[in-house]
Amino acid sequence: MNDPVLLYAASAALACVLLLGALEKLKDVAGFAAAVSGYRILPAGWTYPFAWAYALAEALAGALLLVPSRQAAGAELALLVLAAATLALAFNLLRGHRDIDCGCGGPASAGPGRRGGGLSWWLVLRNAVLALWTAPALLAAAEGSRGLQWADAAAVFGLAMSAVGLYFTVNHLLASHLKLRNL
Repeated sequence: MNDPVLLYAASAALACVLLLGALEKLKDVAGFAAAVSGYRILPAGWTYPFAWAYALAEALAGALLLVPSRQAAGAELALLVLAAATLALAFNLLRGHRDIDCGCGGPASAGPGRRGGGLSWWLVLRNAVLALWTAPALLAAAEGSRGLQWADAAAVFGLAMSAVGLYFTVNHLLASHLKLRNL
C-alpha cells in the first residue's frame, strides 16, 4: 500500500507545473506554435492545431491530477505530454538544433520580446524527473492507497509547494546556464 501523502503531493506538484505551463502556452498560442514550428518536425499546416491540442492536453492532465478519482488518467496523459516534448527535444538535440526556443514557457523559453537560451540535454533530464512525479499516482491505481488523514494535509501542501519551488528554481538556473552558454 502506498502513502497518500507522496501520492497527493507529487500529483499536486505536477498539476501545478502542467497547469502553469499550459497557461503560458494558451496566453500566446501563436508564439507557442512558432516554437513548435522551430522544431521542424511537423508539416507547416499542423503546427498551430498541434500547439492548441498540446496546450489543452497539458491543461487536462494537470486538472485530472487534482481529482483523486482521476489521478491515474491524469498521470497517463501527463506521461504522454512529457514524452512528446522530450522526444522532440532529444530529436532536435541529436540533429544539432540547439538554438531554438524550447516552447516550455517560463524562463527557459523566449516569450514575447526576449530570446530563449535554446535546447539542452538538461531539459530532457528535467522532463524525465517530471515523469517520475507520475509514479505515485500510477502505483496507487495499481496497488491502492490508505485514506488521506487530516494531519496529512500540511505535509501534502508543504511537499507539493517545495517541489514546485524546486522545479522553478531549477528552471531559472537552467535558463541562466543556457543563456551563459550562448554568450
